[in-house]
Amino acid sequence: MSHLIGFLQFVMGVSGPDAEELASDVLLRVSFKVQSFKYGGRAKLTTWIFEIAKNRAIDFHRKQKLRPDEIPLSTGLTDGPTASLGDGHSKKVKAWLDEQLKSMPDEDRLLLLWRANEFPHSQIAGWLGITEGAARTRHTRLQAKLISESKLAIARGAVSP
Repeated sequence: MSHLIGFLQFVMGVSGPDAEELASDVLLRVSFKVQSFKYGGRAKLTTWIFEIAKNRAIDFHRKQKLRPDEIPLSTGLTDGPTASLGDGHSKKVKAWLDEQLKSMPDEDRLLLLWRANEFPHSQIAGWLGITEGAARTRHTRLQAKLISESKLAIARGAVSP
């Protein structure tokens, strides 16, 4: 265990207490997955364990770097939540989309904006306190709703494509 903690601390840059917790998590994962390890295969058991540790450390660093309250909700090209759309979209479309986003519940708006900024469903799920599957489903449904509402707005002439 001390080699694993040392690897997490000195090679992967995880701090002391977090490294100990990650090492315990790695060993727990290994105990559940050891039956899937192929003895006599391409890698030694220790290599396989350290690969799991490396992946857990990478996940740990991703979660530490990105907190939902620090996430930019646009690229900052102009003001408003749809600023990241760029110049290829008409002002009417941006204004319409801004109105749609403003009328949504906060969680729905944040989910759409976080996905637009390419944050993974798994991370968004953690921030919202829901499962990854629920985050995917909500995102898909919100997108479909926006698409259908935009088609209606275009048909009514409120927005030009």
